[in-house]
Amino acid sequence: MEFKSKIMSLGLIALSLLTSQVLAQENIDNGKKLFASECATCHGVYGEVSNDVVPNILGQYPGYMLTQMQAFLSDDPKNARVGIVGSLKRSILSDMSVQDIKDIVTYLGTIEYAIVGATKKETETRDELAMQGWWLANFAGCGNCHGDDQQGLRVRNPGTGELDSGIGAPFTPKLVGLKFGYLKRQLDSYEDGRRAGGLSAMKHIMAPLFKSPRLLQAVGHYAKDVHVIPVINGVAMEVKSEEESGAEE
Repeated sequence: MEFKSKIMSLGLIALSLLTSQVLAQENIDNGKKLFASECATCHGVYGEVSNDVVPNILGQYPGYMLTQMQAFLSDDPKNARVGIVGSLKRSILSDMSVQDIKDIVTYLGTIEYAIVGATKKETETRDELAMQGWWLANFAGCGNCHGDDQQGLRVRNPGTGELDSGIGAPFTPKLVGLKFGYLKRQLDSYEDGRRAGGLSAMKHIMAPLFKSPRLLQAVGHYAKDVHVIPVINGVAMEVKSEEESGAEE
């Protein structure tokens, strides 16, 4: 009963926070301490680890992270995250209070970061295959819903037509910095029902689309050199290889 009560409380909190741009009342010090003890082993000291198993969460939108935590805790098959990773996350999060979870998300939002390797100019210094991946990731494929910079589909300024990050929350999460092995795993999970929630397009359109070996090769080649890196005291940290930066299968 206590566990179900916690799930219901988390759901109410998450829904209320999605309508707000700031998490103003949270304890950042508590969030930092909890992240270091419960999350950093897999996600990195600053949430920056990104490989085929672990997603980068540095710079991700607070509202999206709260909905995912809610999904890990949920026992509703229509919304729950299942599988080995889901069970691990559920075991960790179930020992935390709603306030603890909010504190962690708020702490992550205080960490400065830089995105490298994602721009067209940066990709042009590589090769044709990387450029094909850039186009697919930012426009023809993922970018249709996740923005033409992989940072979530946001409101466009009616005067300039540019994406306006200052207007409300995004409709979709950031994909920038995620390695394609991880993205492919999520697409497969949507298609076979292991990952619930999300738009139906993820299951019926996007997952089957990325069955093409050429698409997989191009997007994977582009994504492997795109990184979200922490900026600590004004200094961007060195980019680590996937082998150095996190858990492996």
